[in-house]
Amino acid sequence: MENSRAAVSAHEQACLRVASLFPERWLRHYVRNKLRFDPVFAAAYDLLGNSSEPILDVGCGVGLLGFYLRERGFRQPITGLDLDGRKVRRGREAANGRYDHLHFVEQDVSTELPSFRGNVALFDALHYLDPAKQAALLSQLAARVALGGMLLLRDCPRDGSARFWVTYLGEIFAQTISWNVGVPLHFPQRDSIFDAFSPSEFTSEDKPAWGGGPFNNRLYIFCRTTDPCLEGRSRKA
Repeated sequence: MENSRAAVSAHEQACLRVASLFPERWLRHYVRNKLRFDPVFAAAYDLLGNSSEPILDVGCGVGLLGFYLRERGFRQPITGLDLDGRKVRRGREAANGRYDHLHFVEQDVSTELPSFRGNVALFDALHYLDPAKQAALLSQLAARVALGGMLLLRDCPRDGSARFWVTYLGEIFAQTISWNVGVPLHFPQRDSIFDAFSPSEFTSEDKPAWGGGPFNNRLYIFCRTTDPCLEGRSRKA
């Protein structure tokens, strides 16, 4: 019970500290509640917090994952990529020299990604790409997961449920008020996500990640167990 209370307190304090980085009152309120009640941030800390690998945060937005992990004590390098230059600039302004080895880069993630090996996060961004670009991105990301590392992917599967339609309408609203980038939406099917991660190279699982909300978000966890590149070099040696 004592450890549980300490974890809740650490989470709450981290949420408040991250929210304080943003000058606008409305944005501080949004960030505080987003971090407090969206379970994906605490889940990411539980899964990656003790890793010695760097993190590539694809679709980083204003940088909430990176800020939250820093405030929970994660010190490995974090690189955030996002197409939305407005959000990247907000993230840079909020960071403002407060954290070491935390960088935000404006980049179209449907193009060639930077060289990287480590852990990868892709939260609530896959549905902004068409199916062909989704497959290409997932292939690139799978190749960048280090041996023993993880790829954490959170998105809404296109399953026709009531939760799916609530999520879809919520995304349309976010685009209408220009908070999210205004592009066609292509919510993925579960199988199209799993197809990118060979069972001979990754273990996989998925679970609900909507907390107490009405949305259809699920967290997909892929852990690399073998590395074909390393095995190929071993055979040549």
